[in-house]
Amino acid sequence: MNLPGHVGIIPDGNRRWASRRGVGLSEAYDAGYRRLREAVEELNRLGVRSVSVYAMSRDNCVKRGKRELVLLHHLASRAFRELREDDRLRDEGIRIQVLGDLTLLPVEVRREALEAVRATSTRSGGLLLIALCYSGRWEVEYYTARGLVPPSLSLPGVDLLIRTGGYRRISSFLPLLLEYAEMYFTPTLWPDFDRGELSRALEWFSMQQRKFGK
Repeated sequence: MNLPGHVGIIPDGNRRWASRRGVGLSEAYDAGYRRLREAVEELNRLGVRSVSVYAMSRDNCVKRGKRELVLLHHLASRAFRELREDDRLRDEGIRIQVLGDLTLLPVEVRREALEAVRATSTRSGGLLLIALCYSGRWEVEYYTARGLVPPSLSLPGVDLLIRTGGYRRISSFLPLLLEYAEMYFTPTLWPDFDRGELSRALEWFSMQQRKFGK
């Protein structure tokens, strides 16, 4: 199979999954987090060395209700701590990078995020990018206003973008890296996106003819 070098994931559908199953948002987000860990592990096992995940958009961080944000902040703190200490990621040499407006997050979440970045900064086997409180417009405006190059431009372009949940849009996720990305949209809600679903996305990618403007 012709594998992508960089996979981007927009894990949409957690709230609809909770509604359909009659469960709380906490259970839905926990299920989604488990799927994320599973997807990252499987992609690394297959040899995909760069994975980017749209954990929360900037609009999510500004517009979601307070109760939901408390759940998401708690989960983010736990996720950064567990990813930092994950033996598989350490053995694979996976570096964690975080990109987004972290000023919108509580101090505890910022601390865990920055510690995950610091603790894995010397690894060189691959990349796990977490886009948190992120938007492409924010990235361009924030860094260019300070005379800096937007950080995403230092990363490899996304080869395969996967969006679950049925919507066909990128929602301002890493637009500078999606120039030649193949975009795979599926109605499957993120907590149901298992290894079989991931395999189907990768098989679909392997059948695409990529010309890169030629």
